Amino acid sequence: MKSKQFSHRIGNIEDALVEQAGNVPSYRRERHNRNLRRVASMAAILLLMVGSFAAGAIALTKEPEIVYVESDPEIVYVEKEQEIITVGDSGISLILPDEWAGKYGYELNGNNVSVYHLATHEAFELGGVLFWIECLEGQYPMDYVYPEPGFTIAITETSTYRFTYPSDIQVDVSEPESQAEYDKLSAGIATIEIVMTAEMLANTTNATNWVQGTVYVSFLEDSAVTKTVDCDAEQSRIIRKIIESQEFGQPGSFPTDLLIMMSGDEYYLNSATGDIMMASGGYSAVLSTGDLDAIIRLLNSVKQ
Repeated sequence: MKSKQFSHRIGNIEDALVEQAGNVPSYRRERHNRNLRRVASMAAILLLMVGSFAAGAIALTKEPEIVYVESDPEIVYVEKEQEIITVGDSGISLILPDEWAGKYGYELNGNNVSVYHLATHEAFELGGVLFWIECLEGQYPMDYVYPEPGFTIAITETSTYRFTYPSDIQVDVSEPESQAEYDKLSAGIATIEIVMTAEMLANTTNATNWVQGTVYVSFLEDSAVTKTVDCDAEQSRIIRKIIESQEFGQPGSFPTDLLIMMSGDEYYLNSATGDIMMASGGYSAVLSTGDLDAIIRLLNSVKQ
């Protein structure tokens, strides 16, 4: 890692429930099935852990704040003695609190990394996870609401890097010393700095250049994403206005070929019929011919 790099601090994290140990989750829709398998494999451990996280991680309850210095980005001089994790060749590194030394471990898998409390992990192979960074296939907006607690770090042309927190219990309640140490490390997550190289900052969408309200649209074939595009400010404004004006009624079921991601929500659209459905709850509506034509014209112009 170069000695001079740009960085931002995770900030005031007040709400992430401790979720899942196990290996670093991987790609897009398959990750949900993997999560279910990991939950099953953790069942025996979780029986020992019930109620163990009331003192620390339950306090992590709000969306994390990422602070960037945009006008004059802070240059961080990385000292050799600092606790540093380099996330593969992604251009992302983590500067951990000095007091974490000797108390944590991590597993690196390509551009994915899982960071865990060493003592708990040694006692329970799938336990002790503090957080992980994963590289997801496809583009997810900066304001995307993931099934698991976490947030988007940066978006490339083909993938998304996100920071994810556990949301269920990770420590053994019968080991108070280990639990206390885990809770202390968990509280220190707020002071971690996510360091991005100047090249990574310049060639990704991230909090320094993201425009709030940007709409992302994925084109689907047989439910698989073939391409994702981000709309400009005016295109995003028009699409948001059309969708927000709809009266979503009863749940519907129909084939779709477009996935629209905006303002933290997802909508599936059939571009032939105008049927549109909210991903959350499945409530549906039907776009007017004019509204559908307007969206299709915009997408035809931005897809190129």
